[in-house]
Amino acid sequence: MISILFSIPQWLRVLLSVIYLCIIALLSLLPSYDLPQIPLFTGADKIIHTLMYTGLTWLVCWMIYAEKNHSWYYLTVLLSITWGIFMEWCQLRMHFGRSFEYFDILGNTIGTLLGLFIYITTIVKYRKLTHN
Repeated sequence: MISILFSIPQWLRVLLSVIYLCIIALLSLLPSYDLPQIPLFTGADKIIHTLMYTGLTWLVCWMIYAEKNHSWYYLTVLLSITWGIFMEWCQLRMHFGRSFEYFDILGNTIGTLLGLFIYITTIVKYRKLTHN
């Protein structure tokens, strides 16, 4: 299964990553009255932030997969966290019923680090499969 992920062409990886980034931007910037009002438990949106940024970071790392050069992964983490802060700042400036929250930034950051951890775990398994 993991080897199939790394056999996907680079252009498709880029496309999927860009689409996912656009979805995050759309969901982050839509006015709150345009979003479905689904009753969830308190703090559920922080878990959603964490999961969205876990996926974003994993996808971007997968997109730039470089077997020898790991410095890209640090840049990915920096850019993902910066994107999350930027989305919160946009919510603050737009005044569409969305609000800037430090805990959302924390959720984004945790998701970013979790995405990197999951990706690194994936890479380790992939290397074991391809080098045996």
